[in-house]
Formats: sequence, structure tokens, C-alpha cells
Amino acid sequence: MAAKKTTKKKTSTKKKTSTRKSASKDPADNRENKRIPIQLLVDYKANGHYLFDFCRDLGTGGIFIETKSPLDQGSPIDLTFTIPDSKETLNAKGEVIWVQKPVGSEVTAGMGVQFNGFTGEQRKVLEKFVERYHGKRFHAEDDKAKASTAAS
Repeated sequence: MAAKKTTKKKTSTKKKTSTRKSASKDPADNRENKRIPIQLLVDYKANGHYLFDFCRDLGTGGIFIETKSPLDQGSPIDLTFTIPDSKETLNAKGEVIWVQKPVGSEVTAGMGVQFNGFTGEQRKVLEKFVERYHGKRFHAEDDKAKASTAAS
């Protein structure tokens, strides 16, 4: 009988773990591009309205914008923000890929926006900023070169 309880306990522990993983819909867990914690003022245009809020983090693939009134998932958005150390203003097109509704005071409401339109030069400015922050490169070619060198 004790063995059955132990088995049930192990099963329930596994169940909780898998439930947590499936319940954790946070795209940050599966993100390909690293993000940096930073607070920047972001101007954005959506549905014919001009809005501004602060971002909480920024990466080469997207941005999280803190807002109590997030746009709907799938909404197109035009963004404008300034990289702090270059003072260069970047303009990008994006899409809201996930939304965090307000939940008490512990969870920040906002929306995750994936970039889908930068000029080549502006993308390089953003990549260089993120690289400086992390102290490494995010280019696949560089990662492959490092891996092959390490394997030799």
C-alpha cells in the first residue's frame, strides 16, 4: 500500500511539472533571440491611433511593451524607439504575438511584439546594441565558426 502511495505521489509530481510546462505559455521560454532588460519610451501606431508606452525588454526579434491596454494578438503595429547609446531612432513594423492581461500587482500587463520590418541598416544598429549589451554576437555564422573551432 505504501508503494502505491509513493507511485501516486511520483505520478502527481510529474503531472504538476508537465502541467506547469503546458500552462507556461510565455514565449520567452522558446525565444530564439536574446532580450535585454531595458526601459525605453516606445511610440507606436495601431488602428489609426498614436500611442506611447515603455518597453520592459528589447531584443533583435522583438520587444515587450508595458501597457494596461494591450492590442489584440495578431494586430499589426508600427513602432518608433531610440537606442540609448547611439541616439539613433529606429522605425519598425511588427505584430503583437502575445498579450499579458493585468493580473494583480505581480504580473506586468503588456504585449509581446515581434519585429517583421526593419531596414537592413536599422536592424544592424539594433543587433550591434544587443551584442554590446551581451558581449557576444547573435549571428549564426559566428556561432558555427566558434563551434567548429572548439570541436577541432
